[in-house]
Amino acid sequence: MSSKEDLLIEIGTEDLPARLQLGLCHEFGQLICDQLHAVDLSFAQHELFCTPRRLAIIVNKIDTKQKDQVIERKGPKAQAAFDQDGKPTQAAIGFARSCGIETDQLKLDNDPDNPRLFYRENRVGKSIQELLPEIIESAVKKLNVPKRMRWNESNAEFIRPIRWLLVILGSETVSSNVLGIQASNTTRGHRFHHAQEMVIEHPSAYKELLSSKGHVLASVAERQNEIIKQVNKLAEQVKGKPFYTQELLDEITGLVEWPCAMLGEFDNKFLEVHKELLISTMQDNQKYIPLLSQNDELLSKFIIVSNIDSQKPEIVKHGNEKVIVPRFEDAMFFWQRDKAVPLDNHLTKLDNVVYEKQLGTLKEKTNRIAKLAAYLSKFTNADKKQSQRAAILSKCDLLTETVGEFPKLQGVIGRNLALLNNEGSQVSAALEEQYFPKQAGGKLPKSAVGITLALADRIDTLIGIFAIGKKPTGLKDPYGLRRAALALLRIIIETPLNINLRECLETAAEQFPETLHADKAVDEVSEYINERYRAYFSDRGITADVIDSVLANKPTHPSDVAAKVNALVNFRKLPNAQALAIANKRIRNILKKIDHSDINQVDASLFKEEAENNLHAAIEKMSDDVQGLFAKHEYEQALNKLADLRQPVDHFFDDVMVMDKDEALKTNRIALLAKIDTLFMQVADFSRLQS
Repeated sequence: MSSKEDLLIEIGTEDLPARLQLGLCHEFGQLICDQLHAVDLSFAQHELFCTPRRLAIIVNKIDTKQKDQVIERKGPKAQAAFDQDGKPTQAAIGFARSCGIETDQLKLDNDPDNPRLFYRENRVGKSIQELLPEIIESAVKKLNVPKRMRWNESNAEFIRPIRWLLVILGSETVSSNVLGIQASNTTRGHRFHHAQEMVIEHPSAYKELLSSKGHVLASVAERQNEIIKQVNKLAEQVKGKPFYTQELLDEITGLVEWPCAMLGEFDNKFLEVHKELLISTMQDNQKYIPLLSQNDELLSKFIIVSNIDSQKPEIVKHGNEKVIVPRFEDAMFFWQRDKAVPLDNHLTKLDNVVYEKQLGTLKEKTNRIAKLAAYLSKFTNADKKQSQRAAILSKCDLLTETVGEFPKLQGVIGRNLALLNNEGSQVSAALEEQYFPKQAGGKLPKSAVGITLALADRIDTLIGIFAIGKKPTGLKDPYGLRRAALALLRIIIETPLNINLRECLETAAEQFPETLHADKAVDEVSEYINERYRAYFSDRGITADVIDSVLANKPTHPSDVAAKVNALVNFRKLPNAQALAIANKRIRNILKKIDHSDINQVDASLFKEEAENNLHAAIEKMSDDVQGLFAKHEYEQALNKLADLRQPVDHFFDDVMVMDKDEALKTNRIALLAKIDTLFMQVADFSRLQS
């Protein structure tokens, strides 16, 4: 039985890209753990560490040696393994070769009737020290990095040059060589505060020693919590609120090993520029954290998270304040220039900007969106003229100098300029909201015109790109069609809106030139959107069989799909649900063999068994109520009523032979089952539910 030890692996590098660190850290840990499992080395748990200069993992209580194994393999039968002269045939030779031995080392088993060759090997398990070098090098080479670089004559490649390698098992250094770097038991502290090497006596000492002596917080979570604590404390001092996204916080965390936050400030004159412009400059360019007042107005103060605990913090503070001034001045310059030009002055320029070679210019796209927005407005309760106006102006801010310099502010600049030009609150809001949601889980458009424009833009894009044959393939999705389709579903379901999405796609296709044959793309786009339902509902914890059951009917109204999915989820909690699902599966299997044109109306006079009468009576009794609930989209209540069919359905299958020799009886019984199937199919195909 092998002993257990703790294992520490650390790869020291030049500064890793901050935005990639978390992904690299988790992937590195997963690769190491997967390969340890693959070579049959078990362990208790693991902990990951990541800073700008290191990727590390501690694996606790890992086997120090593989288990010994007895490997037995059976080969060809004796009569096939040897010829008449007792010499080995090609079958025996091939089997020996596959075992890595000579034929004279093979043996026959003890079967007296039909003996065959076999090979037994007592395989001694390898030590972890033997296995680790290949495991570590393989993990490093398999890491998914966008671009690798070389840093010496060895031709070794990694995302950044590797400067040291630490591998210790318990208190022992494991001899390893990864990409030309020899392992040791030393790590390095903070580049400025403790650049010297530090000996790690045991994996359990790693984190504490780096922190207390090396000025490095190796844990991402601990480092991020420390940043938040410092930021909140500074914000309270000026009665402000820090404004940041998780993405920004992750990036700042990836830029520092020893976070030291400090307050900076800028001239109040820059507050004349719209706050989104200043916030974008601070966050995107400088990785600063802006501060807002309690009324959400931008303060002329911000927070810097430095990687140095400086003895002269005022110098660091002054340097950061100084570097932001020219960026703010640029922002103010562009904004002042754009303010002087009415937004609709850019309309003529849209004719000169190609949206997509086969789909025309941005002007042609906005004209299509305007027509589609007018159609959609009746479903979104938006003003038709305002929807069309918003669509016409929707791409104008792309031609402003500000968006040219700050692309992330598309829509925001359009909104601000529209307000200055007195375009009205609905139109102005829509110019920003057309891009909502910007990412998975992002906020949705709220204004009626904004919802209309967001839908129209995405529907036009989907139909157009599919029509020219550039639909997504594999991982490639240059036009963001997956995001567009998911955004459509989210907006319609979560607003919610009663929209027939297929009819919207057909209307969008009509706006394209006839030569493009966009109408032929409608089926493809419709199917593509239906596939996105799986991702949408899976993210919300809905099982695949429920989703498949509802999608079986090729639904056209997303909000209706959501209502049916929710109803089905709750229905499955009922005591009768499983039995009814099994019965429905049986019904569907029977009906699959029947030509539906041969199914007639139920004739009660043909009933022979009491179970037939009882089932028919139960259906007739609840049918009107259930259909009324379906009409009002109250699917859960309808299913609750249908659950009462469980007992008469069970009795029917217990007492009645459906496929009777009497053709009239058989046809009538099939018609009765078809009536049940029709009721349930208005919600889902219950036969697809897993028991």
